[in-house]
Parts: sequence; C-alpha cells; structure tokens
Amino acid sequence: MKKNVVFWIGVKNKQYSEKYGGWKWMDISRKSWEYWCKKNDVLFIPFEEPVEQDLTRFRINWQKAIFVFDELENRNIDYDKVWLIDCASVIKWDSPNIFDMVDDRLVGWVNKDNLNWIYDSIKGYQEFFDNFKFDKSKYIASGNIIFNKNHKEFFNSFKSLYYDNIDTFVELQDKIVKKGTEQTPFNYWLQMKDIEINTELPFTWSASHLHRKELFNHNWQLNEDRTPFFIKYCYVWFYTGFSKDQRTDLMNQTWELVKHNYEKNSTIEFLLESIGEDKHTNPTTTSNKFKTDVWNFFKDFKDKICIEFGTHKGQTTKVLSHCFKKVYTINISDESLATARMLNVGIGNIEYVPFDLYSTEILDIDDASVFMIDAGHKYLHVVSDINRCLSMSSGDSCYIIFDDYGLDKHVGDVKKAIDEFIDNNKIELVKKIGLQKGQTLGENVFEDDEGLICRIVK
Repeated sequence: MKKNVVFWIGVKNKQYSEKYGGWKWMDISRKSWEYWCKKNDVLFIPFEEPVEQDLTRFRINWQKAIFVFDELENRNIDYDKVWLIDCASVIKWDSPNIFDMVDDRLVGWVNKDNLNWIYDSIKGYQEFFDNFKFDKSKYIASGNIIFNKNHKEFFNSFKSLYYDNIDTFVELQDKIVKKGTEQTPFNYWLQMKDIEINTELPFTWSASHLHRKELFNHNWQLNEDRTPFFIKYCYVWFYTGFSKDQRTDLMNQTWELVKHNYEKNSTIEFLLESIGEDKHTNPTTTSNKFKTDVWNFFKDFKDKICIEFGTHKGQTTKVLSHCFKKVYTINISDESLATARMLNVGIGNIEYVPFDLYSTEILDIDDASVFMIDAGHKYLHVVSDINRCLSMSSGDSCYIIFDDYGLDKHVGDVKKAIDEFIDNNKIELVKKIGLQKGQTLGENVFEDDEGLICRIVK
C-alpha cells in the first residue's frame, strides 16, 4: 500500500562539524520529524549517507535533489507523495497532516528572506541558462518541497543536467556566483520545464529567518504569555539566516522548551529531566522525590480534575498535567503564570488562573477531586487554603497534596495548620511524601517529611 513519505536530509559531514557547531541540532530535527511522521502515519525516510562520496563535486544539497527517487526506489518504498525536508528544521508537534492539504502539483514556498542574495544568485546563473527570462516572484526554497511520481521525469532531467555540466556548476557555485548550491539552478529548471507549482500554503509551513521576521519575540503588550511567536503560530521552523555555528544553541534552546510535547508516554524521569531543577538547587520548588511520589500515587487519575494553589515556576504543574485530565493552577502573580506557561508550552490541559486566594472571592471551578496546596506559607494562609479545598471538593474521594509540611522554618505555620485539620478529623493522612525527616536543605532541616497526601473526610 502506498504511503506518504518524509524524505529527511541529514548527512553529517565530518569536514564541516566545527563550522556547524557540531551535529546535535540535526538530532533534534530528526526527533521532531520522527514523532510527527509516526503520529500521522507517514514514512520517515532519512537520507544520511551520500550516494557520491566526493562532497566537493557532489554537495549534499545537489545529492538530495538528484538522487531522491533513486533512494526511494532502491529502498523499495511504495510511496505516494514525498515531502523533501532539510534537517535545519523542526516540525511542531501538533502540526496537521499537510498531505491532506495538497494536490498533485509540486508544492513549494516562495523565498523572500534575502532578496539581494536571491537576485545575485539568479543573475549569476542567468548566462548558463541562456538568459532565460526568470520570474523572481516564483523563486522557492528547495529544502522544503512536496512532490510525487508525476515529477520523477523532471528530477531525472535535473540529474542529467548536473552530470552533463558538473564542472561548470562547481565553478559557478564555488568561485563565480557563490550564492548557494542547487537551489537557484533547481528554480531555473522548474520554470524552464514549465512545472506547475502550488505556492498557496501559508508561510507558517516554512518559517525561516526567524530573527528577521521577529518570530523569536512574544507579545510584550500581553506579557502573561512569553511563548515566542514562531512556536505559537508556525508549523515548521527553519534555523537559517544566521551564523551556522549558532544553530545548535538556538535549536537546543527551543528543544528544551518544547521537547515534552514529543513524548507520547512521558515517564517521571523524562519530566524531571525536562524540568531541570530540584529542591537542592532551587529551595523554593518541590523536590524530585516529592514529584516522583505524587506521580506514583496519582498517575492513573487521568479522568480527574486537579487544582493547584500556588504556581511558582510551573514545575510541579507539569507533573500534575501528566496525571490528571485537567489542571487549574492558581496564582496572583502574572510573572509566575508567564514563567509557568513557558515551561509548559504546548501542554493543553493546564489552565492558568490569575486569582487572589486570600480574597473573599469564590474560585469558580467545579468537579475538582484533587488539590495541591503550596501557596502562602503563613498559618492563616494554609487554614484558608484548606477550608477553600473543603468547600470546593467534589465526589466521595478527594485528596489534598501538601508541600513544605516538615521543613523546620515552616512547622510553626504549615505543619501546625495541617495537623489541626487532621486532629479535628477534617482530613486524614494517607501518605507522607518527598524528602524525609532528618534530611537537610542548606541550613534548614526537615523535622518531618517534606509533604503529605491527605484524604478529605466526608
């Protein structure tokens, strides 16, 4: 049965490793495309080994274009449509299936990122192509195109063109024109062969030169969400248009923000690694032991709603989001909520609620059966939080998770309040969690365990 294919170009040329700042960025690209392909029932076909070993005469950009059909057929791929994509790209985790949006025309995206470069390149190759009247408005990027078997003859003719003129092309690209490799000749050939091109899909499928388009920015006028524009609005992100040795750093920064979205079944180990902080490095967060204990107890509560009192950086929020159907995280600070949104970008079951927990207003959220209290740490704050939970609890079996129960500096407030509710049979202890009694945290010591899981007594 024929399947659509992503033909991913990812040859690691050792000669250029330093120029490109290593190859970690290529591994990031591959992970994103593998995830998207699996999600959309598309074959992921990597092109990682060159057909021709002389990479001076046969640059990888040439090889991807002239050997794509040979590669597919040599691997016995029964393909329908083929999406040729360069490894300088990352595809967003929830991008729709583009193959459902295209017809049998060759699909490309008009390239306007550097018009001076494009103009010089077109002029540089004009004489070779017999002064063909080239339409600059139809110039497309060659590292992001979709085609099918109807275009095989065109690609084969382009291969013949290269082999017949290889020395001339090498001289033009390396010594005379010095504007790219195969992209401009490919565009000339498309127009000379009168290939119909579908350029109707929006640029969000080919977002390149992100810095020039200010897509690394966010809406500073609505500062509650600092998610960069390219992550919010674009499907395919190209890390081009800047020094190549910056690519690893920029792609890795992006990956650290979004990688949790590319894990179908996240483990607690993966979540902790993506959070990157423990209580020993940031005393104001919950410990990895705390988060792990919460995960182990609640990971099968996938049909339940949780309300978190106190967001901080959204680190525990991330763990809760993988345990529950819906998580509401409550904080009075827009700064805190903005930070949490960045950490948890793309996680769709978290709702960020700006609210003063210590006002007399009603927190209007229904059907919650689990609460996490880690907001104000004064005695009256904790009493208020517990009473709010008791009034909002829904169902026969409801739980409250407490942080900072046993830390010495909080026992006169947090622990005192919780113990009173336990003694008064309003809540009952189910399990102690987190760092244990006697462990130290800098100059502080745990006089009891870090946290508790309690059940609300009905």
